[in-house]
Amino acid sequence: MAARSIANANISFGLVSIPVQLYTATASKSVHFHQLHATDKSRINYKIYCPKDDAIIDRSELVKGFEVEKGQFVIFTEEELDALEARDDHAIEISEFVPLSSVDPVYFETSYHLGCEPASARAYKLLADAMQSTGRVALAHFTMRGKEHLVLVRPYDKGLMMHTIYYADELRRISDEDRAASVEVKQNELELAKRLIDELTHENFDATKYHDTYRERVMEAADRKVAGREVTEAAPEAKKAQVIDLMSALKASLEKRGAKPGASEAEDKTEREKPATRTKSPSRTAVNAREKRSAAAKR
Repeated sequence: MAARSIANANISFGLVSIPVQLYTATASKSVHFHQLHATDKSRINYKIYCPKDDAIIDRSELVKGFEVEKGQFVIFTEEELDALEARDDHAIEISEFVPLSSVDPVYFETSYHLGCEPASARAYKLLADAMQSTGRVALAHFTMRGKEHLVLVRPYDKGLMMHTIYYADELRRISDEDRAASVEVKQNELELAKRLIDELTHENFDATKYHDTYRERVMEAADRKVAGREVTEAAPEAKKAQVIDLMSALKASLEKRGAKPGASEAEDKTEREKPATRTKSPSRTAVNAREKRSAAAKR
């Protein structure tokens, strides 16, 4: 089934205008549970309760209030809020280009694929290729659902992607938390830590290697419940001992991966570059077994 566009927009920079379409780039698959009445297993409804009147009130009795001080509100009508909303002119107006490395990932909020219109294919491809070759991304403003967003447009998978990003004052600042700024690290500890990082380093990020094991366990347990089988608890993971001797822990970590703590990085490089034998993910095997059980139950 083809993806459906959620909005139309125009990327503009200088005198260039590129019509595009927005598509949601992500979809959460987190497990959600419904609240049920324990006695009859029916879905419950939430009522709007006014504690001052000790009464259930209708949604039509609600107004919107903005808290100016603790417990003090100013009221806004729907008409007043509509007048304050930004006008949606569908423009993604680029204000500047910056290196992607200069934007900390903490600013990223929501991701959207940008698809090109047939008439704008050449300009779309030109912008994507130009940003790819220069290593730059675009910062722009875009109005969506009445709210003006700061967005970042970047080349992605031979096309363009747009991310809404947080404003600077929306980030929580770390102030009183201890961040170990005054602690001194020994040079030999740093060298061992760097070698351990090298041992665990891969050239590219492969998201397919990782699975939501909690969701998989819930789905497997739900299938067992549907089939009338007992649900057993997963064995608890062994607790890791508290690190007392940092050097010993670093050396043991390297030894566990087959590297000699006393050897040079060049001596270990050959071992690291040997092709690893990839085993089948236990979690994926469990998912396949669950799907077969579910299909058998339906038959």
